[in-house]
Amino acid sequence: MALKASEEVKTRIVQQKQKNGDIYVIERKTKYDSVKKFNVVLSSKILGKIPKGEKEMVLTRPKRPNGTKVLNSKEQQSEITVSRRKVGMMDIIDHIGKISGIDDAIYANTDKGTAQKIISLARYLLATDGQSLPGITSWQYSHPLPYDEGLSESIYHNLFTDVGRNESLMQSFFASRIEKAGDTALLAYDSTTISTYSKQISEARFGFNKAHDGLPTVKLLSLYSVETRQPVVFTRQQGNQPDVITIENALKQLQVLGVKKAEIVTDNGYYSEKNLAEMLHARFDFITLVKIGISWVKKELENRFNEFSSTGSACPFDTNTHGVSVMLKHEFTRQRKYASMKKGLAGGTQESFERRIYLHLYFNPFRKVEQDSTFDKDMFELKYLVEKGTAEEELSPGAIEKINKYLNINRRGKAVNVTFNEKTIADAKKYHGYFALVSNCEKDPFECLSKYRRRETIEQFFEAGKQKTDGTRTRVWSSESLMGRMFVQFVALCYYEYLSEQLRQIKLKLEEDITAEKDLAETRKNKKKLLSWMNNTPVYLTLQWFDAVEEIKVSAKLRSRRWSTEITERDRILINYLGMKF
Repeated sequence: MALKASEEVKTRIVQQKQKNGDIYVIERKTKYDSVKKFNVVLSSKILGKIPKGEKEMVLTRPKRPNGTKVLNSKEQQSEITVSRRKVGMMDIIDHIGKISGIDDAIYANTDKGTAQKIISLARYLLATDGQSLPGITSWQYSHPLPYDEGLSESIYHNLFTDVGRNESLMQSFFASRIEKAGDTALLAYDSTTISTYSKQISEARFGFNKAHDGLPTVKLLSLYSVETRQPVVFTRQQGNQPDVITIENALKQLQVLGVKKAEIVTDNGYYSEKNLAEMLHARFDFITLVKIGISWVKKELENRFNEFSSTGSACPFDTNTHGVSVMLKHEFTRQRKYASMKKGLAGGTQESFERRIYLHLYFNPFRKVEQDSTFDKDMFELKYLVEKGTAEEELSPGAIEKINKYLNINRRGKAVNVTFNEKTIADAKKYHGYFALVSNCEKDPFECLSKYRRRETIEQFFEAGKQKTDGTRTRVWSSESLMGRMFVQFVALCYYEYLSEQLRQIKLKLEEDITAEKDLAETRKNKKKLLSWMNNTPVYLTLQWFDAVEEIKVSAKLRSRRWSTEITERDRILINYLGMKF
């Protein structure tokens, strides 16, 4: 079925070739006319031209209003030029780029022009909360960016292709991010899906789509430093690849980047005996969520049901959760890639080895109530579908399996009598409220739980990637351009995550300073105002607040002056905490 026209005004940048070989770059606003059944042009504005034989756009001279006097050469010598640009927000972003090391890492691994383009696009995405890139064409006139020659649609599309081919640039940048994470980094590993309309992206496949929009997807996999709150590495894979088979490539990438020791945290989508074996063989520590239904986990849980009721098993920072630990000797198997003369094993041989692991089992009664309620709701929905005669081909395989397992169905002619199989339901509910973590390094169940819960920051990171950097759709049409665009978005997310962490630390410092009462009464009052404002203002609106700060330049042949609009004392405190001075 065709999509319904939105009838919204759309802005596009088009290129129009002239007879003399020049190419005009035009900003065109159109709107779909549902009566005429085609797009109507509302306005056109020439932004510049690309001279014949050139690649870069030259900005056009603004049209002179009617009646404007043409200055002679003597008058032009004393002409005063005035410019006004918004600098408050951009000064903050520039400061973040420098103190985080993000800008230096880009400049160190590519030429100056390419680096300036990457940084400019990343700053635009951060400053606009992920507006689509065509908007930079007009936005850059009022906001200073490192690439001051002007970014057009053709320029950044060519950039994406070039960056997508420059594997050295990307891997060197990842290496700098890994170095910032420290020698014993705690790394969360997870994936998300990005939808695409393109049929030219080879990685785009039909599989599980987290957006549920029915489109093929590309899978984006990331490693995120939990302690520094920074993304460190990303890669992409086919959209139909299951999570469980992706971790081997992540381990290879870490080893190539020089990471010798790290603790990797994953959810149960990545649990498999093979993955644990690969992490152990690569000498990485790990924490992973494991399903209770796995036979050896289920066996240990059933032997310890009565241990969760003691006060000593309660988690110190979450007394609703109780936990017990089991140390096990577990046998793993992995396939050798190379032959071993010492062991007399050929390449491809299955090799078994035994390692000590820690199984941490947990129970939360509130989690049990929630799972029981969800389970009961599913049962009643399935009962209703069967009773109304829903055809089996209209049901998912999972729904059919549950119907066969948990419902008793008696048919008499057209009448259908459906009852619940209470015994099998009771057996299923017996394990509600329980969950388990496996680790080869964490002996304490609650330290392990604390680290696992901190991995949730990667979920926030993926959300930021889609909402803050225009990452919901690929918006490019080739694999190379996709990689380049993803890299620019990744740089923007490094900016965002670093600034977010800076603001979190400032709020903690404000609370300490207010409690200490070491400042003058007026200063303490402004700090309280600042803390209250920051607690109720997201990162994007914090930046937008400072976008009101403008720089005015007035220059003539004999004089030049520059000044900025004033800021309040409350705002000045935040600027000082960031380590800046206005």
